[in-house]
Order: sequence, then structure tokens, then C-alpha cells
Amino acid sequence: MHWIRKFFNWGVVQSAERLTVNQEVAGSSPAAPATDYKGEDMTVSNNNRKIKENRSELGSLRRRINELVDELSTLKSELSRFKSDVASDVKYLTDRVDS
Repeated sequence: MHWIRKFFNWGVVQSAERLTVNQEVAGSSPAAPATDYKGEDMTVSNNNRKIKENRSELGSLRRRINELVDELSTLKSELSRFKSDVASDVKYLTDRVDS
């Protein structure tokens, strides 16, 4: 969010400067820099490349989340079965000791 404020403030500063200091001087204030918050060029082709990369990464992350959900479901099922088996074993041993 800080980088949004940085670019927003740049435009505000430039507007304020034009109104207060350089009203009659055209072109005295440079335009806001054409870089993003990491200093990379903000060209259309560069942004499109980043969007494509982000979509690819998002797809990979979604697949991994689905894998983890499946693994979690399997682990829950196995844990439930393990608990049931342990309960049966404890009951069997308790019955053997009592008899």
C-alpha cells in the first residue's frame, strides 16, 4: 500500500507546486516516474508479462492447495481408523487382563 501512496503523493506534490510556485512556467515539473514500487518499468508489455506470470503462479498454488486438501482428507480418515483400531486393541487387552 505504501507504493500507492508514493505515486498518489507524487501527483499531489506536482499539482501543488504548479499552483503555488510555478504557475506561469510550463514544463518545470517532471512527470511521475514510470516505475513500480520495486523500481521496475511499468510498460504495458512488462505489465502483461507480470500478469501472465502471476496467473501461472496462481494456477500452481491452486493445484498445490487442492493436493493439500486431498492429503488432509486422507490423513483425517487414517487417523479416525487408527483411533478405532487403538480403541479395539485397548478393549481386547482390558478384557484379557480382567479374565
